[in-house]
Amino acid sequence: MSELSPYERLGGEEELTRIVDRFVEAVAADLMIGFFFDGVDLARVKLHERELARTHLGGPAGYTGRPIGAAHSKHPIREGHFARRLKLLEETLAACGVPADVAEGWLAHDRRLRESVVRGDCNTPGSARSLPTLPVDRPR
Repeated sequence: MSELSPYERLGGEEELTRIVDRFVEAVAADLMIGFFFDGVDLARVKLHERELARTHLGGPAGYTGRPIGAAHSKHPIREGHFARRLKLLEETLAACGVPADVAEGWLAHDRRLRESVVRGDCNTPGSARSLPTLPVDRPR
């Protein structure tokens, strides 16, 4: 007897579609990161999110979108934006009843994408060194 893939344990394509649709709608409606999706074709975003998830969960087919870094390069995505997206994914997976180990694997995969999408942040260690030093006016 073969072991089921995370994709199969999740419930296959129908369940994956339900989860990804809910997640993309939550992200697009979010006050902190939803602006990234203004004027964007959400059906296309859902398709690529589904393909990406299906692939890393061990399902059929592959990812047909642009490389992750290229797809996000025009957006000023910061650490906080990335963390918010992960939090919304975590909440969506929990609300949809995704098995804990499958959810953790999904989240771990998405965490590894950080280097490809985050464009820096003033709170990133070492980044303050690149900021210009401004003169301080002192009262006389």
